[in-house]
Amino acid sequence: MSTLSQLDIAALRLLIAVADSGSISAGAARSHVSVAAASKRISDLEARVGVALLLRHRRGVKPTPAGDIFIAHARRMAGLAGAMEEDLRDYAHGVEDRVRIVANSACIVQFLPEDLNGFMQGNPRVRIDLEEHTSRSAVEMLQTDRADLGLFDGGYAAGNVHCRPYRTDTLVCVMHPRHSLARHRRALRFEQTLQHDQVGLYRGTAILTQMERAATEAGRALRLRIQVTSFDAVCRMAESGIGIGIVPDRVAQPYVALGRLHQARLRDAWATRQLMLGWPQQREPSPGTQGLIAHLLDAAAR
Repeated sequence: MSTLSQLDIAALRLLIAVADSGSISAGAARSHVSVAAASKRISDLEARVGVALLLRHRRGVKPTPAGDIFIAHARRMAGLAGAMEEDLRDYAHGVEDRVRIVANSACIVQFLPEDLNGFMQGNPRVRIDLEEHTSRSAVEMLQTDRADLGLFDGGYAAGNVHCRPYRTDTLVCVMHPRHSLARHRRALRFEQTLQHDQVGLYRGTAILTQMERAATEAGRALRLRIQVTSFDAVCRMAESGIGIGIVPDRVAQPYVALGRLHQARLRDAWATRQLMLGWPQQREPSPGTQGLIAHLLDAAAR
């Protein structure tokens, strides 16, 4: 087994392709090598590790029990190699810095498209990697130094994270235009919505957590009829009449403008939210990260 250090990634990728396709010929085609070359490379790989990795039969091949274990490790190794190749390719093509951002959906949908585009236009050598996370998860990733920047609901600000105010947003209640609550012309208290079926986001999101907290404080149950994974899905469900939803006003505006939804303002203090920009305290931000922080704060101040 000491020869495992001599394994090459191309052979691992070939083995994965063969196992996934169930055929040496199909795996060879995927890997752009001849069948004879593929067969020999797999035989050489088996000889090197000292165990059979594939069972050959008339209809094709399938992994042996040892092959299943080996291929699981091979997938991870091939994935790491692919990520390394991609990272180095960026730098070979002139990328000078890379900024990993984690943000909640409210920031991504409402503000980041324009803010990031402005920065990227002026900084083509800085690569931006953006992932959507809940506010809680975004802060945890900053605390454990797994991201360079985070954007999240201010209620989740915590230690080990530098925080600055980024934007504010306002939550509204959306419903079908003929829903009984649509007759109200004044702002609603969230408690007034609790007698109706609700459409919510998935568990762990800041908005659903606040809705559940507000319902508990009112001594009422949250009639959560369905949970979805995006604000757009909340609006579409509300438009269909399945229930009412709570979303940022910027998300609701296009639906309201087209007459597809009615929106009602919420009188509750928590409906106006401070969104935060944060970065780890454990280290100094890279030059690209510092530039992006300044750009985002400047954009928010305009």
